[in-house]
Amino acid sequence: MAGLVKHYQNTMKGIPQLTNNWGAMINLLDAVLVNGFNHVTILGLTKANTASITATINLGSDHGFIDRQVVRIAGSTNGWNGDYKILSADASSITIECTAEHPSVISGTATCFTAPLDFEIVHQTPLGSTEPKRAYRSKDPEALGLILLVHDFCVSDASTTGAKFAKVALVENMTDINVITGNQMPADPNNFGWDGIYHGRAKWYYRTSVNAQAADSATPSTGNSDFCITGNTKHFAYTAITPSLTSGGMLEFEDVRYGGKNAALVAQGINLNIAQNQSVYLQARSAFNLAIFPDTQPLYGGYNTKIALFYDEDGVYAAESAGKAIVLKTLNGNMNNAINTSGAPLLIPMPILTSADAVVGSLPFFKFGSFVNNTILVTDVGKVATFQHNQTENIYSKFAMTLEVE
Repeated sequence: MAGLVKHYQNTMKGIPQLTNNWGAMINLLDAVLVNGFNHVTILGLTKANTASITATINLGSDHGFIDRQVVRIAGSTNGWNGDYKILSADASSITIECTAEHPSVISGTATCFTAPLDFEIVHQTPLGSTEPKRAYRSKDPEALGLILLVHDFCVSDASTTGAKFAKVALVENMTDINVITGNQMPADPNNFGWDGIYHGRAKWYYRTSVNAQAADSATPSTGNSDFCITGNTKHFAYTAITPSLTSGGMLEFEDVRYGGKNAALVAQGINLNIAQNQSVYLQARSAFNLAIFPDTQPLYGGYNTKIALFYDEDGVYAAESAGKAIVLKTLNGNMNNAINTSGAPLLIPMPILTSADAVVGSLPFFKFGSFVNNTILVTDVGKVATFQHNQTENIYSKFAMTLEVE
């Protein structure tokens, strides 16, 4: 089942959680991008008949798999190894989508587990390091081949007990985990450091204060963050509720300016960086801030998208920031009046604009939508996660993630 879009939720059994501990994002990315999780021994497999395009796998009680997630079979000796979408799950078995060519039984000592996105770790710090770093790269030969560099620890002298986030960049190549060669985005030399004011630049937040207005130095709430991740073998996106609604991703898209691939890094700190002791509303940490306030009011985060583009209009490295989001018109300051919110959400492609308001393309997985809460539902395009910031002086952020299609 090549080309499957895979999604991951914090409620899945065995998935690492986004805790209030530095390193939690890297633990999650290791599992989702590279290793998979929740390995269960297959006790048996049956098909209704030889030509059936579904199969039921007996896993025993408490297997933990859910409808519509993608699992991987490994260890089969008769052609069952691969990725499959779960059509239904009960307490002891799952029914998967397969082909008529698959045999009616499974041979070998086979296991079933949540399938990763099939990236590789090209460089890393030793396991157990107090300063965990990873360099991830897609193994898909059709991907751009850029490396996602992630640092997930508190730099010396910064606020150890404050907000938790991973610092990220897209780079062309590396000779080891500490040496970048070629171009990088952001190009800021302080992207991974601490200069006494800013703790890095491009950030993927995963735990923040519960207060509506707080600084990064404020102590986050206890507990774990709800999150969704969606992606395929080339790229992925995530959204976490921390309770600050934050998003990120490394995404490839078709750039309409030159008809070729471009890469987008979605991260807070692109266009607007937050000083460690600067008190801001939660919306300022969002990648998509559909606000009525301009960017001159950083307390709110403005309404620029926090997106950097690797190539310019000629397909040449430039590391330029994308422009503003398209803001949906509200009625009487109420975002719920912008679009009829009854029934399933209306999903609209999310355009990427330059600073001069030229359309570049559209983001995979992220969509505009019409909805009024944070939820996951099944629509005609499969699972969709919908998100909405709480209102703060007429500032809203509403977007969705498609979990089974781009």
